[in-house]
Order: sequence, then structure tokens, then C-alpha cells
Amino acid sequence: MLKKWSMFLLAAALFSPGLIYANSELIVGGDTIGIEVDYDGVMVTGTYTISQEDGMYDPSQTFQKGDIIKSVNGTDLHSLQELYAIINTFQNNVNDIPCEIERNDQRVSVVLRTIFDSSTNSYKSGLYVKDKITGVGTITYYDPANQSYGALGHEIMDTDLQEIADIENGSIYSSDVTSITKAQSQIAGEKHATIDYNDLLGDIQKNTTIGIYGNYQKKGTNSLQLEWADKEEITTGPAQIYTVLNGNEIRAYDIELTKVHDQSMSSIKGIEFTITDPVLIE
Repeated sequence: MLKKWSMFLLAAALFSPGLIYANSELIVGGDTIGIEVDYDGVMVTGTYTISQEDGMYDPSQTFQKGDIIKSVNGTDLHSLQELYAIINTFQNNVNDIPCEIERNDQRVSVVLRTIFDSSTNSYKSGLYVKDKITGVGTITYYDPANQSYGALGHEIMDTDLQEIADIENGSIYSSDVTSITKAQSQIAGEKHATIDYNDLLGDIQKNTTIGIYGNYQKKGTNSLQLEWADKEEITTGPAQIYTVLNGNEIRAYDIELTKVHDQSMSSIKGIEFTITDPVLIE
């Protein structure tokens, strides 16, 4: 049962019946999307020592990289703004504030110390923190049968922790490509884009090693609908990929599939290809 199509999606490894439950036909992606994923709390990404009256204070004795601050002074925490608002209510030179963190899936009670720094007229905690990850990516497919999508073809990585991001929830938004950093030998290129946070496209339900998945609220800008193929049906030869190089215009570009791998592990890339389209090469 070989599907009669010559189009091929770059993240074809996503089309595995064991991973998605899709209609027999899918709408081809190519749309550039803005991605925002949130931690359920505030993540500690590192620490630094700060001076106090009796010497130096080292918060690494209390906090570890990867800790999620879940509550401060009995108040549940969801963002950096909430964290700053709470700790700014403590105005002593040294403040020991009770909080709860999540570490290795367990809640731990600790003390967050803030120290007033007269040289900067501000309070310091010795913690580097963040509450979300943002970036851009590409939609692989949209399934009109259940209004779902797959995107990226790889995981969302937490670059501070150098591991797959453990996210509670996330959203995807429309996005316009503004420029391209061209690839070099052994260095991947990248797209630069503006994200329209007023145009919500959907949510992120899963962050896996072969892509992100979720509900898609809109149909997308590509109208091309094709049957999807089992990985055993993919063959080498001429094909096309869909992507955006400028603004939000999706275009097809010619490639040549050179190898197709049986993915016994998610770390193995499904295909190898050579770009033959002169526009995309440029």
C-alpha cells in the first residue's frame, strides 16, 4: 500500500501509528510558530555567593540547579513577578523567608534568604531563576479529525539544565520570520522571528524526544492535505519539505532523500537528505 505522493515532511518520524492516532489524511505543516512553555513555579538555574555582615552567604547549601520554587511565605508561586512581589514585602537588611521547593518530585521546606545590597540599592538572593522557555519552531502536521498537531521533530531542551524540559503546560502562537542565521559546517542555522502573543494557536500537551504535541485551535495556513505513510513506506529519492524563510509564507523546497533509518531508538534520526533546491541552499 504505497501512498502516491511525492511530498515529505522533515519530521516524518512523527508519523508513527504507535505515537499518534490520526485521520488517514493530514494537513501538511511548514508554519513557523512561537513556543512558550511554563514551569509550575519558578526554576532555580544557578547560584552565586553574596556578601553579608558576617562574611559570605552561599545559597548552594540550600538550593540546587533544577529546584522549582513552588511557594513563598505560604503563597503559591507561578511567575517571576509573583516571586519579586512577595520578597519585596520583606524590608530588613537580612530576611529569611520560608518557602517550598520541588526536588526530585518531592516537596522540601527550605529558607530563602535575601540580603540588602547598598551599592545597588536592591535585595539579592544569590539565585538565578526563570519561569518559562520561549522559542520558535515549525509545525509538522495538523490533524483535522481531532484538531491536533505535531511540531519540531525534537524535544524542547532546557539549555540551563542540558536536559529535556519538564514542563507543566505551554502554548503555541503565530510567528513571522524576520531573518535567518545561515548554517555553517558543523553549526546549525536558525530562524529569527517575532511572536504574536495575541494570536494563540494551541496548547502543548506533550514534550517528547521526537516532537511536541497538543491541541490546535486553527487550521493553519497550508491547505495541502495528504495521506500519511508508515515509516516502512518511505523510500529514498526526490522529495519536498515545507517551511517559511520570510514572514509567514510557506513554500515547498526540493530535497533528495539519501537514507531512511529504522528508528529502534528515538535518538536515531529517521532520514538523511541532501538539499537540492538552489533557493533554500542560498
